[in-house]
Amino acid sequence: MKKIKKKKSNEISKKKLKNKGIQKKINFLLEVRTLKYIPRASLTFLQGPIKENVAEHSFCATIIGWVLSKMEKADENKVIKMLLLHDLPEVRGGERNLINKFYTQPLNEKAILKEISKDYQLEDFSLVSLIEEFNSQKTIEAKVAKDADTLSQMLLEKECLGLGNIRAKRWLDTSFMRLETPSGKKLGETLVEIDPDKWWLDIVKKYILKIKFLSPDDPFFYEE
Repeated sequence: MKKIKKKKSNEISKKKLKNKGIQKKINFLLEVRTLKYIPRASLTFLQGPIKENVAEHSFCATIIGWVLSKMEKADENKVIKMLLLHDLPEVRGGERNLINKFYTQPLNEKAILKEISKDYQLEDFSLVSLIEEFNSQKTIEAKVAKDADTLSQMLLEKECLGLGNIRAKRWLDTSFMRLETPSGKKLGETLVEIDPDKWWLDIVKKYILKIKFLSPDDPFFYEE
């Protein structure tokens, strides 16, 4: 009888331990989601008209990193992971704009990610080593990730410029000069020059003959 009770007790303890581990993973995901409520700090001085939060920026940077990894033949898995977590410390440490950085100490990203790893039992996710590699900028993966981060910012600046914020041109030119990889520079050059409506106009042109309300001769379309 005692053995049966002890066995049941052990099973309950294991179940509680397992549930606790799952709760920690959920808490981690809830913390990550908080990035969507943190506005991009650069918008303080760029002043829109576009609004963007850190989660939106990180998602865009991750997609760019995937593309850029292929172009530069870098380890796309590592680049994607770097970009998914590169702004995660800002949930606890805050997002700082350029002026803030002149008056405050840099975020201790390593310490924050080490704490996150411990809090949520994520030691095997290598969060600390990934952010250290990203910040060191010594490997091709780190350089690709940094360029993707910059190109994501450039997309925001390009969009603001297209909506009439002429000051965004200065931002766009400055961001372009920060690009390091050959492929990153090629993407940046094209981004600066391209018509931002071209991608969807090309789709419309492809299917325009199948619909009646517009034609390829409509003045809405123009020569490149």
